[in-house]
Amino acid sequence: MKKNLNLICAFAIASLFLISCNNDDEDFERSIVGRWNYNKTIVIANGGSPVENVYDGHENGCSKDYVEFVLGGTYRDVLVNKNQNNVCFEEENLSTWDKNNSTLTIGNENYDITILNGSELRYENTTDVSGVPVKVVKVLTKN
Repeated sequence: MKKNLNLICAFAIASLFLISCNNDDEDFERSIVGRWNYNKTIVIANGGSPVENVYDGHENGCSKDYVEFVLGGTYRDVLVNKNQNNVCFEEENLSTWDKNNSTLTIGNENYDITILNGSELRYENTTDVSGVPVKVVKVLTKN
């Protein structure tokens, strides 16, 4: 009985240790390599109320528009459209990317990653528009 009690106590202590070591910073260590579908953009001007713009550019009957973070630093921004024969095709814009913890660089732009998990990627930056700070949050979902 004492042996079982020791085993249960050891398991409980190990569980507490694992729970206490979980850190949100670990999420930023996750890989963003892969395809991420456009979902929505959130705009916040001058600290005001957020305005959500759901992405509606997906071509009906085709795969969704997406961005792809390719291992090695190639960034693909891909729009899927239909040609005059109603056949889906991809148009891509290429750039570079790099991620260091919660900082994401795409081309010459720097972003702060706020969510990175197995299904969602959110990154944001703030720009000055005519003296007004405007925060733009991009929300992507895993393809």
